[in-house]
Amino acid sequence: MRDPSHPGLGVRTSLRWLVLFKFGRREHLEELRRDGTLFMNSLAYFSKLEADVVRADRFEGTDRIFQPSSLRHMKIESPDGTTILIQPADMAGPVLLAFGKPPCNIFCMHAITTPVNAPCVDEQNFAFGDSFIVVLNTQTFIDKVCAASADAGISCRYGLVQYFDEVRHSGETGPFRKPAAFAYQKEFRFVLNPGSSRPLRLQVGDLREVTSPVHPLTQIDQLVDFGPECARQAGLTW
Repeated sequence: MRDPSHPGLGVRTSLRWLVLFKFGRREHLEELRRDGTLFMNSLAYFSKLEADVVRADRFEGTDRIFQPSSLRHMKIESPDGTTILIQPADMAGPVLLAFGKPPCNIFCMHAITTPVNAPCVDEQNFAFGDSFIVVLNTQTFIDKVCAASADAGISCRYGLVQYFDEVRHSGETGPFRKPAAFAYQKEFRFVLNPGSSRPLRLQVGDLREVTSPVHPLTQIDQLVDFGPECARQAGLTW
């Protein structure tokens, strides 16, 4: 889709109705386009953040959660044979379990998967930074990330994040599930395994041909149009 007044934002998507954005600081996005360096933090990093309202998530790095209402009790046994039973009524929140899997690293993006009228991005996303870029060719971008991962001997998975009710959900979590409080982020992420507890820098090559120039994030609704009429004119169906 193309905004005639901003020809640099025309989007070609081989994956029908998957348009990817990256939000951040201008200097970081300029470097991303020029050098193709994907900065990927570990899941554990996000679980330990506190002050960052858009990135901090205590559920990151967990594999399953259990709500108190789904448990009869929780039993803790110490090496000396002492047993402690904790009743659901005494639990302050869900029990979070991590199975000790090797660390993985993630690269997070914003996704639009269906036509949407302005505003196309929730203003809460403005906390990610002052700027944005659009991926102009989704398939090529994904292919570049997967190829770079393969060259580095690392498995790469990617997909949309599913959101769960952190008050009611009992069951699987994992790297592609987040609490519903973050649903406004409409996240698409790449997950690299085996990863590192430290940040990884994945080199995917020059991205200037497959991404738009860097633009102010506060102007996103003036610069892009992913509404139903624009989609029809572009020949896209949903």
